[in-house]
Amino acid sequence: MAQDDNQPPRLRGPPLGATEPPEHVKEPQIYEIFPGSKPTDPAEGSTDGQKSPSQPSITEGIQSIKPNDFLNVHQIPCARQSLLTGIGAGAVVGMGRFVVGGRIPRAANWAFWSFFLGSIGQWEYCRAQRANEKANVARIVQVMDKKQAEKKAQAEEAARLRKEQAEEKARQEAAAKKSWYKFW
Repeated sequence: MAQDDNQPPRLRGPPLGATEPPEHVKEPQIYEIFPGSKPTDPAEGSTDGQKSPSQPSITEGIQSIKPNDFLNVHQIPCARQSLLTGIGAGAVVGMGRFVVGGRIPRAANWAFWSFFLGSIGQWEYCRAQRANEKANVARIVQVMDKKQAEKKAQAEEAARLRKEQAEEKARQEAAAKKSWYKFW
C-alpha cells in the first residue's frame, strides 16, 4: 500500500556514517585450491567446464595429500590413543594365534584385523567421550552465565534497595529537623 501521509520513505540498511564491512565479507576467503582448478564466482558458474572448487575429484583430493600430513598425525585428537590400542590388540591377538598353533600368514591376518577393529573401536569411543565432554562444558558455561546474570541482578536490586533506604532516611532526617513552629 502506498504511503498516504507524504512522509519520505524510511531508509533501510546500516545507519549513516557506518563503516564498510570488513575485507572478508566483501571477498570470501578460499582456504585451499586444488591444482588445476581456478576459483570462480558461484554466480557466474564455471567457465572452462571444470567442477567448482567446493567439489574436487578423487584425483585432486589424492594430489592434495602432502608428506607433511603424515608427520602431524600425532596432533589429531584421539589418533595416538586409537593407534596404540590397535597396535596392542594386533600384537596380542597375532601372537596368541601363532602360539595356539596357527600358521604365520593366518596369524598375520588375525593381527591385522584386530589392529583395524581395535583402532576403529578406540577412535569411536574417544570421539564419543570428547563430544560428551564438549556438551558438558557447554552446559557448564551456560549455567555459569545464568548464575552470573542472577548475581548481577541481585546486586542491582540490593543497590536499588540501599538507595531507596538512604532516600527514606534522608526524608526522615529532614522531617525531624523541621521546627515545630512557624514564624509566618
